[in-house]
Amino acid sequence: MTKIDCRGLIPESWDCIDCGVNTAPGCSTRAQLEQAFAANTESVRQTFNDQTEVYMAKPAVWKEAGMGDFDGCLCIGCLEKRIARTLTPKDFDREHPFHLLPGTKRLLERRDVPMNRHERRVAKREARAER
Repeated sequence: MTKIDCRGLIPESWDCIDCGVNTAPGCSTRAQLEQAFAANTESVRQTFNDQTEVYMAKPAVWKEAGMGDFDGCLCIGCLEKRIARTLTPKDFDREHPFHLLPGTKRLLERRDVPMNRHERRVAKREARAER
């Protein structure tokens, strides 16, 4: 049986390397996926929701933050601290599949992506709770 190697495809960890927050709480790490593939698991569930901060910044933004390819993950807050400014829609790779995923309120605001039905429900719930 051929061993599947996900290096360069899946992060070692989804934890922000600066603050430690899990940017993809519903996703497997590289090692977990490789173990699942080795065990011939038919499917591995990956979930993305309003707790997710999975995105693809443009290479120039990532470099400005002092990051190289597969140096780890940064939450939006830590990326903004590193570049000393608030991200804007032009900072994201709009062609990358991550751009279509749901995410935290701050990620969606930075990407300027209209909320989907689930995200609108969560936002309404949060607004009611704040009253």
